[in-house]
Amino acid sequence: MKSRTRHRGQRGISFLEVMAVVVILGIIAAIALPRFGDSTAAAKTATCRINTGNIEVQAALWYRNKGTWPASDLSDIFADTSYFPDGATSCPLDGSTYTFDAATEEVVGHAH
Repeated sequence: MKSRTRHRGQRGISFLEVMAVVVILGIIAAIALPRFGDSTAAAKTATCRINTGNIEVQAALWYRNKGTWPASDLSDIFADTSYFPDGATSCPLDGSTYTFDAATEEVVGHAH
């Protein structure tokens, strides 16, 4: 017959201890999560600026090679895989498309 012995001083975790851990984890999450959200928005803004710069450089190359600026909606340059191998790109912040103004030689509408 097995005897059940319980070591003195050993107990399980109390409900109060579990609740304290849950509260502490909740506080840490409440502090940390908004910071991750801010960094995501900053990364999307930086990506939009990089996209804008890439489009302007590729548009200048298009002009140099073809003698005309790409269409304002960039449909022609986005369709040519030698300029944009992955095709058309959109703004990561709001999903809008990029447009190009040949008069100013700049992408318009993306001053995030």
